[in-house]
Order: sequence, then structure tokens, then C-alpha cells
Amino acid sequence: MTAAPPRPAVVPASGPVALPPSSGRTTPATQHQRRLRYQATLAGIRARAAVTPAGSAPRLQVCGAANLLTALGVRVDVVRPATPWPRERQHRLLVENSAGALGDLALLVGVPRTAGGWADVADRLLPVRTASRAPLRDVTDAVVCPVTIAYRSATGPLLVPPRTLDEVVQRRDLVIEVRLLPARGSRQRAA
Repeated sequence: MTAAPPRPAVVPASGPVALPPSSGRTTPATQHQRRLRYQATLAGIRARAAVTPAGSAPRLQVCGAANLLTALGVRVDVVRPATPWPRERQHRLLVENSAGALGDLALLVGVPRTAGGWADVADRLLPVRTASRAPLRDVTDAVVCPVTIAYRSATGPLLVPPRTLDEVVQRRDLVIEVRLLPARGSRQRAA
């Protein structure tokens, strides 16, 4: 039997490295953890998509978008309009979004999936494809539902949204605000 020398005691020289809370950046360990969670969540969505029946694809898309945002440490705040969107007519999304793919993920979480254009955004972003979608039956009857997307943090609104995965995982307390504006053309038509 061989004898190994005893291990030296591990004592951190200066303690854990922490960024000041006012910096708005996360630690390298948190950034690494968010990247790993994002990749694991994306792999899980792909695996579930392979075994999910076609009718469950929209539910998987909503949950997948929410899980990806959670993995990145992003919170979504949905602000409803003062007047609710009409339920008896179809909706057509009008998105004022310069927020990129991350803003589109927040859009999937915050907007009803029955709105026209929602499935197109979901199919573009996520590895789950919806089956066949019926086009809008009566485009003239669809209510235009405008949506704006903005970024903010604990320090206030962000004028330049994060564009890359690295910028997103570095940001502390990132919130995406999905603001549903009042519907346009929502008056009842005369019968």
C-alpha cells in the first residue's frame, strides 16, 4: 500500500470574488451556469418535440419560451391594455419590436397564442413546429393588436437591448416588458 501525503488545507486567499451590486453584471460562475441551463433547456425542448403529438406543439412552444427565458435569468412583465382585446373577433399582431430574438421569446410568453402571427414567431424561434395552421378566415374582420417590447433592469430602462447570448447572461436583473396596447378597429360591426 502506498501512502499519499496529506492534502493541504484549502483556504481562500481573498474570499469569493463578488461584483458590486451597482455594476449590473453577474459573476462569471453565474454566466456559465446560465449558458449551461440555456443549452440544457434547448436540448430538452428538442427531445420533447420529437415525442410530442402535433396538437400539443403550441403548448410546448409557450412552455419552451418561458423555460428558455428562465434559464437565462430573464423576467417577463406583461402589461395588459386598459381595454381588453375583444374575444369575439380574431387578433392580428402588430409588433413594434427592435428587441431581437429575446424580445420575440417574451412575446410568445406574453401574447395569447390565438393571435394571428403568434405561430409564425414561434416556428421561427423554437425547434418545435406547429402542424398545419389555418390562415385567418376573414382578414378584414381581424382586430389589429399592437404590442411593444422594451428592456429594463433594476437601474431603469435599457436604451440599447442586449443582442447576444453573452450580453444577456452578463446582465443582472434583466426584465423584458411586453406591453399590450389597446386594439385598433375593435368597434363592433353593424350586422
